[in-house]
Amino acid sequence: MENQVFEALQGSLSPESSIRMCSEINLKQLELDTMYSLAVSNVALAEEVGLPVRQAAVVQLRGYISRHWSIASTKYEPGPIPSQEIKSQVREKIFALLSSSDGKLRAAAAAVVAGMARYDWPDEWPQLFLQLVELLRTGTRDQTHSAMYVFSEWVNSDMSDQHMEQIGTLLPELRRIFISSDSYAVSTRAMAVRVFSDCIEIISTIAAAENDFVNTHAPPILKEWIEPIIGVFQQPVSNQGTSSNISLKTECIKAIVKAVQGIPKYVAPYYATILEALWMQLRDIQEPFQHAFVYEDSTHNESATGLLVSCEDDGEACSIDGYLLGIFEWLSKAAETRSMRKFFVAKAADTSKIVPTPFFNQLIGSLMCYAQITTEMLEDWADDMDMFVADEDEEGYRFNVRVSVQELLQTLDMAFPAALVSALASAAQERTALAKQWRLEGNNHWWLVSEAVLWAIGTNSESIVQQQETNKGDAPVIELGALFDSDVWPLAQSAQFPFGQGRAFIFASGFAKMLPPGIATAFVDACATAVADVHLHPAVRLSAVRAIGNFSRHLPAETVKPQQGTFITGLASIIPHLTEDSAHIALDALHSTLRVDQNITASLEPVISEIAIGVWHKYPGDVILTSIVIDIVEDMAGNPQACEALAQRALPVIGSAMTQSTDGSVIASGIDLLSGLIKGSPSPLPQGYTESVFPALMQVLSSTTDSEVLQSGQTCLKYFIQKDAQHIAQWHDPAGASGLELVIRFIAVLMNPEGSESAALFVGDLATKVVMKCSSFLSGDVLAELVRVVTGRLATARTSSFTSSLLPFYAHLIARHPAEVVDLLDGMRFEGRPGLQVVLDAWFRNFLDIQGYYSRKVSAVALTRLYALGDPRISNISVQGDLIPNAANKGKIVTRSMSRTTPDQYTQVSAAAKIIKLLLAEVEMDIESMFARQDGAGLSSVIDQDGLDQDDGNDDGDGDDWEDDAEYGLQDEMGFGGKYDFLSDLIDGGVDLDAENDDDDDDDDVLADPIYSQDLNEMLGTFLRQAVHSSEAGFSANIEPALTAKETMLLGKLTNNSRA
Repeated sequence: MENQVFEALQGSLSPESSIRMCSEINLKQLELDTMYSLAVSNVALAEEVGLPVRQAAVVQLRGYISRHWSIASTKYEPGPIPSQEIKSQVREKIFALLSSSDGKLRAAAAAVVAGMARYDWPDEWPQLFLQLVELLRTGTRDQTHSAMYVFSEWVNSDMSDQHMEQIGTLLPELRRIFISSDSYAVSTRAMAVRVFSDCIEIISTIAAAENDFVNTHAPPILKEWIEPIIGVFQQPVSNQGTSSNISLKTECIKAIVKAVQGIPKYVAPYYATILEALWMQLRDIQEPFQHAFVYEDSTHNESATGLLVSCEDDGEACSIDGYLLGIFEWLSKAAETRSMRKFFVAKAADTSKIVPTPFFNQLIGSLMCYAQITTEMLEDWADDMDMFVADEDEEGYRFNVRVSVQELLQTLDMAFPAALVSALASAAQERTALAKQWRLEGNNHWWLVSEAVLWAIGTNSESIVQQQETNKGDAPVIELGALFDSDVWPLAQSAQFPFGQGRAFIFASGFAKMLPPGIATAFVDACATAVADVHLHPAVRLSAVRAIGNFSRHLPAETVKPQQGTFITGLASIIPHLTEDSAHIALDALHSTLRVDQNITASLEPVISEIAIGVWHKYPGDVILTSIVIDIVEDMAGNPQACEALAQRALPVIGSAMTQSTDGSVIASGIDLLSGLIKGSPSPLPQGYTESVFPALMQVLSSTTDSEVLQSGQTCLKYFIQKDAQHIAQWHDPAGASGLELVIRFIAVLMNPEGSESAALFVGDLATKVVMKCSSFLSGDVLAELVRVVTGRLATARTSSFTSSLLPFYAHLIARHPAEVVDLLDGMRFEGRPGLQVVLDAWFRNFLDIQGYYSRKVSAVALTRLYALGDPRISNISVQGDLIPNAANKGKIVTRSMSRTTPDQYTQVSAAAKIIKLLLAEVEMDIESMFARQDGAGLSSVIDQDGLDQDDGNDDGDGDDWEDDAEYGLQDEMGFGGKYDFLSDLIDGGVDLDAENDDDDDDDDVLADPIYSQDLNEMLGTFLRQAVHSSEAGFSANIEPALTAKETMLLGKLTNNSRA
């Protein structure tokens, strides 16, 4: 068989495609022979067959391992599995190849060994680990490299917290190799650090469960590693042939980042030293980086590129980019760390304001250098404007140095918003002075400097504008006038640098709210000219498109209105020429312009509708484009002067998509478009909607099993009911069934316990809307049957997401008719359980999973109504309470088998007590959310001051106690200070905790519901006080014993009660 394998392998390397294809087919057939793996291994060992064939043999074997070595493989293909005897021989032969003189053969063999280890170690190959460790200890340089390669694949993919003994054996050997610069190649040392990173990641997974173990072992491990890693950081970047240290530095910074992410408090003692070393690196690399990657015609380009780009052992290029990305990620972590604040900000002696440190100012200047557009980016953009669009998007798909700088700037903005603006302004002065000097000297690199300055500041434009709005009357947070003079106007007038010219448009639009009227008008006019000029560079036109969206959203309508028509027609002329990857920016801009003036929008309805429907028709499966088109259609439907004309154009297209297409995604997309049209239209719907598309919609929904179509249909019917419930109830099909009956039948089908939960994910919303809007059209028996159907589905629900989607249905009913619903549910039985118990059990288990703030409000209100009934049928129901700590699992890593053997146990409490516990949890969650929004310490800090939940010394944070908060005056900046000394102040209206956006904010039914405008926290505070004081003896006897110490403490504070 070896000859057959050899011939097939040799043929697979043929330059003739027909021979190559035939040989590959032969190899696939030979794989089904149990002797195949042994034959391939023998060919791989046979030096006489030539290196290419041997390498091909090992590559083939690697694929075979994943397909036929074990049924445990996710890529397993039916066929015979080798016997243990054959496997043993194959393992021995391939392991021998780790000592080959050929690097590629060794690397391929190492990958095969790692693949076999996944299935064979430790049961069938118990000696493997020690064999590899022995190679690390006593092997040649090549053998050590091979063993290291195996570990790099094996540890990362297949080792876990169950292998701490092996990790403990491995770590000293890895460190020895890492620090032995004279004995091992840089690539081997870099691989040792990579495996160390993987070990740290594994240790991090047990930090919570095995706190004592990690406390004991992590500090000495990190001390042994971090000190030599810092030594690597302190070495200058060098590249001499194959001895470049770039890959080693890159792996070192990745290791530090992983340690900071997983076990931060053990790394904290080294932060300052790491920062010093990395800052020196950034400064040293900055100039060669610009010569190598930004200024292509620099006289230093060749030498800088030679320094910062190396060729690895495998022939792959290794650039400094990876190292820089790691440094910027570490700096982001440092900025979020309490003990590192002093390096970024300080308290000004004269004003007591928080100001950036000299380091912070210099760092921002350095970031502006690294953020410059590289030559590679310019070449990519010139070849493909879609890449330019993608790189400018906030969620672009390419991660490079500039994007990494952007993420760091955003982190710095979150940590030190005011100080960052000051640092940006300081750095901008220095950089713009250089740009001006170069511009006057005729150095064409000036635009790259100016563009990066505007890009860096523009990255934080939203925060800067917010700060300016907050500081009204104070001095500007940043001098835009100076920036326009030094950078914006020169770029805007430099047509020879289109990407710089485009940046001027984008920058100006980012600060639209802060622009003086004259500048705003000038840029609005310039944008109108740009989108209409087909001869302009695409980068300028696309940048103007982005700016149009910002200007339309943020400038006063009277400023944009004179050019609104030009904006719309210009965008309409651009959109058909954009690809699927770029059309979203123009569609988004078009959507923004529609709201400037409704009259102008209505006059251009034919243009807008044709473009929007045309894009949808061309790309019905593109989620991003479709969502924007739906937004446009919804806005146009809400325009009284345009809605009828839009419907006349859109309804036939939608009807055709639903009835004629066989593609489920197209049908679903058409239904989504119909939803947008209905949602934006007035109520009741104009004539034609129900008659023209409702029958087709119901026909589609009654005959499909496609989950995507069914989900879209549920949402669409919800809007139909919301906008035109009476018309739906009055309409009848040829068989005499009303539209409302068809909707309820559809709900009943989706509620079938045998059906897909995914397909019915939004049926709860639909059922809720039916009871809210159609109660007057339904008999009591029909409503009771609807409750029975929904409860039957709830009783068999398997996932929390589906369960929680059904709960608002009950919350709305109970909030309005608590006693009647309790009676109804108590009279039903589901698998021997009362319906009331089914609903309460599901509700209590999933209370905190209910989505949408309005739905959460209704749910909480409904629970208060249930409690207020004082119904013994509720109090007598026993439900799951609090988790009982499992002594058998204490201090252990709980595996799946252990959780089955010793499952979690819970206390049992009455339903009435559970209601109180859940409402306290709701209050706590809202207050925690408020503290988080205000960058506060959290509710626990308020409760802990009375001695509850004291720090046990096992905090996984960085070990600091915010001792510098008072020094920097951070509490005053937060705006709270000591105003809210008691939680009851929060509840009684001191802070608006309901001020968060909700998906239902544009639902007229929701807005009309008194619960929507009710202050939930004030209501809960009142309810809890009444619950405690109305029957103190009963509360103390029946409710308090079920509360935890923390809940009792919180309740006491909320009710101003000293009993806690």
